Amino acid sequence: MEQNVQQNGFQVEHCRSNCPKSACNWQNLYETMVIKLNDLNLLQVLSQKINPIHYHHFPKISIAGCPNGCSQPDIKDFGISGYVVPQITQRQCAECNACVDACLEKALQRNSQEIIIDWSSCISCGDCLRVCPTGTLSAGEQGWTIRYGGRVGRHPRFSKLAGRVKNDDEAVSWISEALQQYITQGQQQERLTHFLESVDLTLKKNENVQSGHVSNGLISEDQKP
Repeated sequence: MEQNVQQNGFQVEHCRSNCPKSACNWQNLYETMVIKLNDLNLLQVLSQKINPIHYHHFPKISIAGCPNGCSQPDIKDFGISGYVVPQITQRQCAECNACVDACLEKALQRNSQEIIIDWSSCISCGDCLRVCPTGTLSAGEQGWTIRYGGRVGRHPRFSKLAGRVKNDDEAVSWISEALQQYITQGQQQERLTHFLESVDLTLKKNENVQSGHVSNGLISEDQKP
């Protein structure tokens, strides 16, 4: 796993380059995220909210190319993991069972010549797509799963699921909006991790999107029904 050093009051980590398991290319997202966070001038802003300011006050963001999450997105303030939804094409299945054997979630079955996907078990990792020799399975929707509120330390906790976005810009916007909400609504001396524990930043659901996928948009405490 590679990671960049702290810069301007935040830290962004990412998984290794050229990983064959990657469901999405994280490099562009990483570069765009760093530029956007630099624009927020977080070091100065946080220094006005927290005094004295230490390393553990800086936002920690992790980007992973797939649900395996080698860069540990589940224990960071913000975690972003790539996903790719398998889709069944009209190409004839070779009946090789390669996809069934490759799925660690046991989400695939083959009935005669038909592939059946259990969507309640599929985590959209893309393993089945990489081993299919015929193109019967191909890549459908791709994007990023976003989580927030993870941490280690004295009282560790896993991050909460916010939802999914379909492109880099949506992911960057979501992180930026969440940080802006902390800056404007967080109390003096309140750490980001405690603020994230107290708010609901779930992505607004798009009723036109199937399979639990969601569109961009935050729901704060005062917006909840």
